[in-house]
Amino acid sequence: MNGANPIHALDSFFYTSMGVYSFQAQCEMVAEVGFDAITVAAWGGTPLTDLSQLPKVKGRHGLDIAALYLVLHEGRNDALVRRIVESVEGVELIELAVQTSVNGLPAILAVIEGLLPIVERRGLRLALYPHRNHVTQTTAQVVDLCNYFHHPRLGAVFNGYHWYASQEGDLQGCLDAMAPWLMQVTTSGSALSPLGWGGVATMEPPDRGELDNFALLGALSRMGYTGRVGVLGWDYGGDVYLKLQRSLSAMRGIQQRLSRHPNWADIPLNR
Repeated sequence: MNGANPIHALDSFFYTSMGVYSFQAQCEMVAEVGFDAITVAAWGGTPLTDLSQLPKVKGRHGLDIAALYLVLHEGRNDALVRRIVESVEGVELIELAVQTSVNGLPAILAVIEGLLPIVERRGLRLALYPHRNHVTQTTAQVVDLCNYFHHPRLGAVFNGYHWYASQEGDLQGCLDAMAPWLMQVTTSGSALSPLGWGGVATMEPPDRGELDNFALLGALSRMGYTGRVGVLGWDYGGDVYLKLQRSLSAMRGIQQRLSRHPNWADIPLNR
């Protein structure tokens, strides 16, 4: 476990068919299970969680805020996203997914360009998030944007689920291209299936499905990535607490196995 990546939970664990757990319950569960941090989503600029609570999370629960996740609908919620980036406290990393656009790539570039002076002034980092069925869907698209701006406060998230569901292939190549910009990693278990999210791929605990998270963490280790790894929680259903326990146990087990046998993960990566 020495030098293992910190593992955190995304608040998507707590969006269930029965409703959404309170932020207090989310933090208490994540902390009790043993995660060190939580990522909080604000979606299209209208957060379900009162963002004024974020600076209090460390003192109350001993948790870091791994990131604040925002979704940009260019031409629709630009001002809301900007206001959140200008005002939010208690978080250092903002993840930004670009879901839709009214005015196309030039307008998206303008929005990102307008956010960069804010994150620089406030000491934040902005990580672009590749997400299937979004404008920025693939790791290649996100890397292109990072290369375009080449800003020290702008980077990228690698999401194992969305990489797998988009069937980009060439895991090591994708990670190598993203390496100069990589600020955070998120993953889950997954299997290609019409029963999954978007009719493409399931989201499962990290020890289930076809996506080999041992190989993924091995690839990250080989490239020297030492940052956080988050676990997705969507499509889990059932008892959220037990799913959190299972996910953390699975990820720590992978880390322990990798520390004992790093050569086991040195395999040809087909996808």
